[in-house]
Amino acid sequence: MIRLIGTLFYFGLFPFAPGTVGSILAIIIGIILFKLIGIIYFCICIFCIFFIGWWVCNKITLKTKNKDPSEIIVDELVGQWITLLPVFWFAEKNFESTNIPIFELFLALILFRIFDIIKIGPVKWADNLTSGLGVMLDDLFAGILSAIILFLYLLVT
Repeated sequence: MIRLIGTLFYFGLFPFAPGTVGSILAIIIGIILFKLIGIIYFCICIFCIFFIGWWVCNKITLKTKNKDPSEIIVDELVGQWITLLPVFWFAEKNFESTNIPIFELFLALILFRIFDIIKIGPVKWADNLTSGLGVMLDDLFAGILSAIILFLYLLVT
């Protein structure tokens, strides 16, 4: 069960770019969840999955002695969902299947992947932690930084 959650139903075992695969999967699941439950419950899901992911990542990192195994992508789910919050917030009143903000979703993917890969500031600090908390926090911080930029972009467009 721990591996199932950590790899997001084994999508993390994709042979190349499992983090990007996890981010794309997060966007797809995020859109569906947002449409079903709205932004408030979506935020509650982020909060809950962060703590579940922390627990799962602790178990896996202790067992494997690897501080951030590439197949673990539950952290990408949380970080990408945080990045999606401005898109969902701006689109909440006008988000129909025929009006999905494709460019903004693509921008959310690119921003999050950039911050997750280059690891600057708090993302780098969290990545240096050697625990499940570090695995989750670096993506949480990458999501926050991406969300700030995306929010500012959406504010001026």
